[in-house]
Amino acid sequence: MLKQRKSIVGLDIGSSCIKAVELTREKYDHVITGYAQIDVHHEASRQEAIAELMAAAGFRSKRVATAVSGKNVVFRYITMPEMGDDALQQAVRFEADKYIPFDVDEVELGAQKLCSIEGGAGKGEMQVLLIAAKKAVVEDHSRMLTELGLQPVSVGVDGFALGNAWELGDMVNPGIQEPGRTVALVDIGATKSSINILRDNITCFAREVPIGGQDLTNAIARRLGVEPVQAEELKRDPGDQIAIMQEAIGQTLEDLGNEINLSFDFFENQFDGEVQEVWLTGGAALLPLLEESFEKIFEKRTKTWNPVEGLKVKADNVDVEALNQLSPQLAVAVGLAATA
Repeated sequence: MLKQRKSIVGLDIGSSCIKAVELTREKYDHVITGYAQIDVHHEASRQEAIAELMAAAGFRSKRVATAVSGKNVVFRYITMPEMGDDALQQAVRFEADKYIPFDVDEVELGAQKLCSIEGGAGKGEMQVLLIAAKKAVVEDHSRMLTELGLQPVSVGVDGFALGNAWELGDMVNPGIQEPGRTVALVDIGATKSSINILRDNITCFAREVPIGGQDLTNAIARRLGVEPVQAEELKRDPGDQIAIMQEAIGQTLEDLGNEINLSFDFFENQFDGEVQEVWLTGGAALLPLLEESFEKIFEKRTKTWNPVEGLKVKADNVDVEALNQLSPQLAVAVGLAATA
């Protein structure tokens, strides 16, 4: 559930771009009181880039919520006896070593009940999502932010931040999202894509696919024989070369789309439901041909998602034009700020 706080900065530390959105709770409104983003070219310069971003943004709060992702985070779907939330969190510590490739003492564990299922001999069971994140990575994130004079209040997971941004959107735009519909949120980052499938705002499936915007850039570079920097510029602004770019990235888009389709198939087999809509976010969501390409692959209604739609904006401290233009990149940052 969304918690009521005053101001907090959602900090999405991507591998090629860092995004930050400050949300302030004013009575019954969620207001964007700050926004900034900065490209980062090397992991070694990440801390310096965050410091530069925070200094330039003029945020009112130093409270920060961030997230981890990638190979240091593991999702598993398990069946357990029906129990309450408190008992579930305790029980997963005893069961986790059966399902995760890490030592249980080396990870932060979380679990979420997805649905109840009919067990054998009349015993109730439930489908559970188990999440494990390396403690060392979580601690490194927190330490880095503390060294920058910030106050880390939570370290979440990218995919679940997407779900929380969607829930916030439902709150500020009541009636737009149809009850009972199953939607897939797909955030295409630089090195990976996060998938979160929700039914009535409840996460039923989450996964990360190791294909992202850099793979599209590399495909353009190979096809045109140019350096990655030039390929990235063409990807961001293809101009009259959009047909050439589409040919260059076609196979990579198909590979990514097929991986995402596998997630849809798994969900539909496990949860007896069908994904009805796909909403795209992330830097690659700005590609003009992405909606059309994925709609053909998924054979489902596919749209680009604006996660700041309906939120009030304090215009005297926010570049509103940049915020609206780049809004599809901000879903994770918005979701982190909304829930910490």
